[in-house]
Amino acid sequence: MLNPIVSCTVYAVEMLIVYLFFTRITERRRPVMICFILGLAYFEFGSAINLLFHNSTWINTVTCVAIIFLFAITCFHIRPHMAVIYSVILNLLNYILEIIGMLLLSGLFFSNSIDYNSNPALLLTMTLICKSLWFLTCLLLSSAVKNDSAATGKLTLRLIYYPITTTGCLVILYYLCVNISMEENIRIVFSLLSLILFASNIILFLNYQHQLETDSEYLRILNENHRLQTEKTYYDILEKQNQQLMIYAHDTKNHLAAIQSAADNPQVKNYVRELSDQLAEYTRSCHSGNMMLDVMINKYVTACEMQNISFDYDVKTCNLNDMEDIDLVAVLGNLMDNALTAAGESVHKKISLSTTTRNGFSVMIISNSCDSSPKLLGTHLISSKKEKSLHGYGLKSVSRTLKKYDGGFDWDYDEVTHMFTTTVMIKDLHE
Repeated sequence: MLNPIVSCTVYAVEMLIVYLFFTRITERRRPVMICFILGLAYFEFGSAINLLFHNSTWINTVTCVAIIFLFAITCFHIRPHMAVIYSVILNLLNYILEIIGMLLLSGLFFSNSIDYNSNPALLLTMTLICKSLWFLTCLLLSSAVKNDSAATGKLTLRLIYYPITTTGCLVILYYLCVNISMEENIRIVFSLLSLILFASNIILFLNYQHQLETDSEYLRILNENHRLQTEKTYYDILEKQNQQLMIYAHDTKNHLAAIQSAADNPQVKNYVRELSDQLAEYTRSCHSGNMMLDVMINKYVTACEMQNISFDYDVKTCNLNDMEDIDLVAVLGNLMDNALTAAGESVHKKISLSTTTRNGFSVMIISNSCDSSPKLLGTHLISSKKEKSLHGYGLKSVSRTLKKYDGGFDWDYDEVTHMFTTTVMIKDLHE
């Protein structure tokens, strides 16, 4: 493959195939356009190496593995060792299918004597047939790898007949170019038609993958909103129950006080005093001035007690009244749930929550014990929960909600104290 135009075109095609493969098995690290720009830069560099070393097999192999690996780790959330494995597999499949395709085409159409380097049109058409086989194989491989999404795999299989049909059409065009006498301009037109036909398949699957991502994100947002609404309803019911119980406890304390003052027996007085102390302990709860914040804190006080987790809170300085209740549930609920999970699995079992104000921002600081360093995929935290398909979505919900308030959050992990701290910044609406 020494023709510069053909080389650049084929490497661009390979980039699109590799992009589709990684998009199907993992998430992008960067926007689509940035991925395309970086991918074209990497693969066209590979094309230049290919031309410079006159299509040396070993140099071409090493270069292709390197650029696929680089493309994977810079544009997708994938572990380096998995990027290496996939780079080797994809390059090996590409090499094998290229050899098989060329041998089959040469055997079927007796085109061994053709000098492809002097006939770019035939070279491009034959190469596109090989890449179409590689594209089909990559689609099947990605469906096998992403086995946690059976529905996605089945939908893709319904579209497999498109690249199969395209490959058949490309073979027919190649046959016409080889076995029918025609002017070179006609061959060039046929090769361009081959390129357009192949590109239509790539565009089809790019749009299909984009639609899958859009639908999946939409469903996740619907599920998250439904969960938040359900949780808010639960907090509202809990608040009503707490109010009724506190009224009852308050009235009961008054009754006990009257009984104590009327009783002459010291044992009765002591017994009534103990009951009064217990009721006083029950009625002591968070009073921040924000009803939803109080209910949520009381909930996590109980949750921590059940798991023997020490929970300290200080919300006197800032009560987060600028946030809507549903947004407070989304932010504080997700972060506290994460803290509860991590602290429950740690040795020291500690959680602290405090709020304050800084430079026109309401600040929420949540710290929890965590025995091991958080796992990262790029810059994203990896959830330790069993539902891997929903990993990190709670933090995405937090981030999306905070954008409504021109806010954001950051996290830090102390290797010495084994404490994980999340700091949330929410712009005060009255500023």
